[in-house]
Amino acid sequence: MTTKANTSPKEPYVPHAWETVPCPFCDSHSSSVYERFGSDLQYRYVRCRQCRLVYSSPRPVYDKTFIDAAYADYYQYSASLTLEQFNAVKESGADMFRQELQHLLKFDQKRTAVLDIGSGMGTFLYAAKEHYPVRVGIDVSEKMAAFVSQTLDVEVQLVPFEQFNYPVKFSLIHMSHVLEHVPNPKEWLKKAHSLLDKDGILVINVPHAWSLGSRLQHFFVRLGLKEQFSDAWKDPSRTPDHLFEPVIPAMKYLLSECNLKIMDHFTYSRRDPASNKNWRSRLFNRRFHLGSNLSFITKAQ
Repeated sequence: MTTKANTSPKEPYVPHAWETVPCPFCDSHSSSVYERFGSDLQYRYVRCRQCRLVYSSPRPVYDKTFIDAAYADYYQYSASLTLEQFNAVKESGADMFRQELQHLLKFDQKRTAVLDIGSGMGTFLYAAKEHYPVRVGIDVSEKMAAFVSQTLDVEVQLVPFEQFNYPVKFSLIHMSHVLEHVPNPKEWLKKAHSLLDKDGILVINVPHAWSLGSRLQHFFVRLGLKEQFSDAWKDPSRTPDHLFEPVIPAMKYLLSECNLKIMDHFTYSRRDPASNKNWRSRLFNRRFHLGSNLSFITKAQ
């Protein structure tokens, strides 16, 4: 739940070290070049030949230098935000999450405790408050954690997810557009698995590398009609904050490896987060899976 800040031009980012990594999902070392990008085409996405994940390799070493550079242009919403404004938040307002929750509640019959990983400004937790007596967030921003705690009276912990523990299990764990930013996705999902209550659900939302829009853009790049996947990458200070771009076969492989059973999966847009508003949305997102985002609703096996 972030947005770009208006900042003055910064110095170009030059990684101090690079690392060649296997596929973050299946550990395969067999891959082919998918695309090059960046101001000097210095970054590279490859496609795993085994599970078909698109991921960055070689990539800048994932350390504090990289993290500071990758997220320097982003800021969380102002702490002056009022509850009345929560519904109108661009791209991630409470109304959108209420629509998502109406679908998720069909799978979570217990509705005892919810954990939002990457809680940001708290709009998902705000939407969930009428359904869950226990609500907890995890975030990396001290400012946003304080804002959510004070404004929503919701606990937000500032700990690495791998170190997070809680005295109760969760009937719903929500992980929206977080997984693609972490170098160890298997460890994260196994940790989430351990935090689920019996019959609890884990919801994972990620970008979709094989969406209709992404495929068309990639096709135009291959034809030479576009210089690169996104003109924004001409900025030499920009760094690849997505360590990988998921696709459905790769996600299915990863979830199976982490002993998570898929209850539902579909692509979606932020205007229709459950992809059930009309027949066109259901056809586009649930039948042909062409939307820009992927959602998987899973439970522990």
